[in-house]
Amino acid sequence: MVNENDLKDANPWHPMSNPIDLKHIGKLLEECGELVSALSRCLIQGIDESEPVTGVINKDWLENEIADVITGIQLVEKRFALMRLEGRIEKKTRHLSQWHNLA
Repeated sequence: MVNENDLKDANPWHPMSNPIDLKHIGKLLEECGELVSALSRCLIQGIDESEPVTGVINKDWLENEIADVITGIQLVEKRFALMRLEGRIEKKTRHLSQWHNLA
């Protein structure tokens, strides 16, 4: 007979089940998706153009979505006690600053 605990230990997948954890991750994921949409619109139409139906300027939408993602990141950082973000941000900023300046 198979022991239920043995099966659990053999399974590498242990999805989140805490409702508050799920809210934090789910909302950040949703905001990231909205940011991707705003970035896509800026790329396709131009940052200074506007959404045809609502008239919202793409730059304004982009700013809002970036702010929403930063907020989500800060909440996730706090919720899960993420301690290494600042160092990674500094390293990535240096790297991308050099990369962006390549001709």
